[in-house]
Amino acid sequence: MRLADACYHSLRLIGWLAVTLACVAAVWLLFFAALGNFSFGGTVLQLENFASRYVAASAERQDRFAHVFWLTSAGLFAAVGYFRRHSLLTRGAAVTSHSRETHHG
Repeated sequence: MRLADACYHSLRLIGWLAVTLACVAAVWLLFFAALGNFSFGGTVLQLENFASRYVAASAERQDRFAHVFWLTSAGLFAAVGYFRRHSLLTRGAAVTSHSRETHHG
């Protein structure tokens, strides 16, 4: 495998991971937006309530929450990754797509 191929595949993998992580963050944001009745003020109030309860909790409960948060995030990553797997497996889809553009001369 040439160096260019390795760079190409590395960049595709990094891009796929970045977009998948962004989708997981968006799912968390959507969760808090749903708790806030899909209004900006309600979402901010839910986030403030969540943050204040987290800070007031004991260290043991904070650790337990972090454990649940990371496990849930890993599950979301696996689910989003499952649905995005074809974008990682198709090689050169943008290069081989047939455009309707005609090439003159």
